[in-house]
Amino acid sequence: MEIPFCPITGNTSPDPFLKVTDRLDRENGTEWKLVRDPESELIYLSPRPDETGIGMHYPESSYDPHLSVKGGITLRDKLYLSLRNLVLRKKASLIEKSGPPLSARSKILEIGCSTGELLDTLRRKKEIPAANCVGFEKNGCPASHARNTFGFTVNCTDFCDCPPAGTFDRIIFWHTLEHIHRINETLDKAAQCLATDGVMVIALPNAGSRDATLYGKHWVAWDAPRHLYHFTPETLEKLLDKHGLEISSMRPFIPDTFYNCLYSEENIRQEKSGSGLKHLAKGIIRGMQSAAAGARNSELSSTLVYSVKNI
Repeated sequence: MEIPFCPITGNTSPDPFLKVTDRLDRENGTEWKLVRDPESELIYLSPRPDETGIGMHYPESSYDPHLSVKGGITLRDKLYLSLRNLVLRKKASLIEKSGPPLSARSKILEIGCSTGELLDTLRRKKEIPAANCVGFEKNGCPASHARNTFGFTVNCTDFCDCPPAGTFDRIIFWHTLEHIHRINETLDKAAQCLATDGVMVIALPNAGSRDATLYGKHWVAWDAPRHLYHFTPETLEKLLDKHGLEISSMRPFIPDTFYNCLYSEENIRQEKSGSGLKHLAKGIIRGMQSAAAGARNSELSSTLVYSVKNI
């Protein structure tokens, strides 16, 4: 375990914010502490597992991004994977439209590529050769799946330790930046890998969203101890500025709103042993309400997708 400092200010004396449990390890009942830096207002996990110990908190049997390599797929898993395949096209479209048009000569880097489906969807959309697509994934099984299934170059090393040569037209952090221990070093090296007119696409849960406020400690996107940092547009802007990066646009990603509300309701049901149908209905209704709030004001959206460029 380690005690981190705020990556924006360097402060080591944060204020207590919230205690949450691990949704993937309810039986253990461990409480994880979220803190907030009084100067930057960034929320982060402290204490937290260090880089060598965090892997045990990503069980392949229950961690959704790794379901493609899971054995014994359940009906719930099949439904999730079917919906994920539909959503992948929406993600790829957002990434494509985030900057100058992509072509068959474009180069793409995804940091935290998991099993490679998003990278492959984007590649096929613009007929980009697999050789032009590079991924980083520290978990060996998902990395092997991406490498063997799609033919990508996928590195299991930390991006900070072995950044690729050359520059990229898109660098993707899709729900991965919040997982990264060496976040400042990662952003520094990613900025160096960005082509002159390239764009970094960063998708993040929004700690200032309507559903984060509504669900409190039960909000699924706290996801302790896997999520180390919890950003709002303001705190992300402060962090990016340190690295010569700026947000050029941000958009809500509506599918995540329903995921977050439904699974937050499941967190409540697991704690209070309520009716599954009741919480399913509440999750759908609250998802619709939160999606509408995010459509009116993007800063209330459950997930935001940021287009980021060098200043």
